[in-house]
Amino acid sequence: MNLKENKELSKNERILADYILKHPEDVLKMSSKELGKACFVSTATVYRLCDKLNLAGFSDLKIKITSSLNDYLKSDEDFNFDFPVNPYQTHYEIVHKIKEDYEQTLNLTANLFSLDQLRFIASAMKKAKVIDIYTSAGNINFALNFQFQMKEIGIDVNVPIDEYHQRLTAASSNQEHLAIVITFGGRCILSDILPRILTKTKTPSF
Repeated sequence: MNLKENKELSKNERILADYILKHPEDVLKMSSKELGKACFVSTATVYRLCDKLNLAGFSDLKIKITSSLNDYLKSDEDFNFDFPVNPYQTHYEIVHKIKEDYEQTLNLTANLFSLDQLRFIASAMKKAKVIDIYTSAGNINFALNFQFQMKEIGIDVNVPIDEYHQRLTAASSNQEHLAIVITFGGRCILSDILPRILTKTKTPSF
């Protein structure tokens, strides 16, 4: 996502891009409607900008902003989210690092959280005939647990696990499906490939 060098933006889209670059933390707390109002442009302009940046929607834009903001991590450069502990640390250091890992994960989630978006997602889930959840290995168990709970109330939820089945499920979905893509800070192949596939199939996604 390169806002500075994109020469295909309209005047209003450029206004939006400049605002996002100058106020990234504020944008994370806004809805698409609030961002448009702050820039004196329409909500449709916000989504056109997302489309030109090859993003699946406003939520995807927030994910990209978050992944670019080192300040939101609030950690030193040596912190490794995948391996926060090592065999040479003391028990105290290990507990502290695990605590820090979870705290940073919660901070990133809170930065993206929107009650308006939650209500919108809940409404979309009620209308969808099938819900597809795409996530990486770290969240598979949570997704499978959600699948089980939804099955108990008669709602079909797909949780494709490996990359091949994720792509296949996305390619065969349609407007009767609802896709929920879960990533950590926009990392992994999910955030780059799946939104493009889901856009082509016109599948509603979050």
